[in-house]
Amino acid sequence: MADYRPYTWKPTEILDVTNVSEENILLRLDSGLLRLDKGCSLRLTASAMESPEIAALAYAGKLKVEPYRKKSRWTRLNL
Repeated sequence: MADYRPYTWKPTEILDVTNVSEENILLRLDSGLLRLDKGCSLRLTASAMESPEIAALAYAGKLKVEPYRKKSRWTRLNL
């Protein structure tokens, strides 16, 4: 039987971060370097916005930051 492990964060604190600039971005996070290619998205915890680099890129309009909304399987397949 699988061991139940509770979330270490609230699922409502997940952000969808999208690179809307015309360049690839190398983010320097506390956990290490993370490459975010142009047009790509990733999910981060809300605490990532405490990073001055991510906040500056978001305010400059290079990153679009939205609350994460789980998409249905059918939406992802474009059916």
